[in-house]
Amino acid sequence: MVSHKKLKTITDKIGKYKKYTPPQPNNKDLPPLYHIILSASTKGSGKTYNCCLLLQNYYESGFTAQNGDPVQMRIIWVSGGTSKSKQNSILDSLKGLREEDRIDVNDDIDEKLQEIYDDLLAEKLGIEEYNYYASVYEKYMTSRDFRNITDDELLLLFEKEFIDPAKDTTRPTDEDGNILLQPRAVFLVLDDLISTDAFSTKKNNFINKLCVKSRHDSDELCPINLFIISQNLKSIPPLIRRQSDLFVLLKNSNKEMIVDAISTEIGSHFTREQVLKAYEYTSSIPYGALILDIHKSTEDTHRARLNWDNLLTLE
Repeated sequence: MVSHKKLKTITDKIGKYKKYTPPQPNNKDLPPLYHIILSASTKGSGKTYNCCLLLQNYYESGFTAQNGDPVQMRIIWVSGGTSKSKQNSILDSLKGLREEDRIDVNDDIDEKLQEIYDDLLAEKLGIEEYNYYASVYEKYMTSRDFRNITDDELLLLFEKEFIDPAKDTTRPTDEDGNILLQPRAVFLVLDDLISTDAFSTKKNNFINKLCVKSRHDSDELCPINLFIISQNLKSIPPLIRRQSDLFVLLKNSNKEMIVDAISTEIGSHFTREQVLKAYEYTSSIPYGALILDIHKSTEDTHRARLNWDNLLTLE
């Protein structure tokens, strides 16, 4: 028999803190943000189509920040040379994907991904700085005197020449001139980069570092959603598999190998037998995808899906 005794001298509660809540899709049936999705299957199995369906549903849903502001969506599609090919014309259907965000790389992929990340971080910080000034300006406009305004806040007001934030022509906007109230919900798709050195084992591999910090938000970090598409699961380093929140399993002749490769990651929510049985079921359906979701914010009822629009019950 195992039992326990509570120690009265040690508390099991921590002090108050403000919980960070990322923007979330308005459609609550969609996977919560932020996440890493790993889709690995053979050529022609429907990986790109599956990814585009999810992104389309996110775009139609829209997003809302913790304070109630609407959040815009941005898609960046990085591939090893096929993002603009005629065979990938399905990308034309994605409304959140601009032509300049269809990026092909073959060499120096770490440098390119770092450049993309730095630009996203700069945009996020610019929006946050603008929002901070707006709050200081509101504080100034509602105060009777300057006694409740700090020296730093007053300095900022002088630097901005006390301009009304709503009339500030330098306020952050998107590529079409729309005002960005909140940092955008960014979806970075890494499409079949096996031909590049993206998944190399070198110590400073950028994708490895990005997978570790992609959900985090700070003055030095920009949270993003990652969708990694590959023809070969074995080419995806264990570190990335361990960081993934959703696994998209499409038709494959070696189902047991696929399931065994991610068994450690999904083991907290699914048994091997459950997954194999569900995998057989979804594979019997044309272009059927088994989607397993272990994200901490996902409802238990939504952890297993057939494609994005069907919930599965695993026995």
